[in-house]
Amino acid sequence: MPARVPRPPDFAVRKPRMFVWPSDTCVHRVFDTSWAPDAFNPGTTPPEIKTRFAFFSGLDGRTVGVAYGAESAEAAICETVFHDVPLRGGPRQVVISRLSPLALVALRPRRDLSLIELLGSGLTRLGIRADELTATGPSVYAKTVEWASSLHAAVPRADGLVWMSCRFNVAKALVLFAERVSSSDLAADGAVYPLISGEGRRLVNEAADRADIDLV
Repeated sequence: MPARVPRPPDFAVRKPRMFVWPSDTCVHRVFDTSWAPDAFNPGTTPPEIKTRFAFFSGLDGRTVGVAYGAESAEAAICETVFHDVPLRGGPRQVVISRLSPLALVALRPRRDLSLIELLGSGLTRLGIRADELTATGPSVYAKTVEWASSLHAAVPRADGLVWMSCRFNVAKALVLFAERVSSSDLAADGAVYPLISGEGRRLVNEAADRADIDLV
């Protein structure tokens, strides 16, 4: 049975806690190579396709573009390549051809990023648990997107959101809002690694082995 996601509270009463992602900490990102490594997804997918915290309309009525990332390369791989692998029941495998359009990059922020904290005390003060918001399944993404929309509107200075990765819960995951962070705020730190071969494939293989996931 899907988790029940409560409605967002009045954020003037339950004020979100802010988290500073320092400029010396890279954001690791798995991205489709039809996009630039620092490009934001503008949300041109059909409206029924949602992610945990996107897509929603901003105050101007336009869709807010986003870029997802994580604190480590392994977390980024787990949050994307392994996102749909079931924890229980069903085949625990990823088809290798899925890796072909994907690559891994480390992006170094050119400035500190101000993020709404959806972990630790940041969750407690908002009256919600991780299993109700940041560790839910896709069946309730429409509700978790509602939280992102409400937080985006309530905290105009927020560059995005940060939480503990659902798929790799020893590392943080984050989403950046295109209205508040531009591609020029992010610089590639090192090479871009295609996941189908070379160093990128090695990282995927190692992450899959640790998680007992087969590449077929």
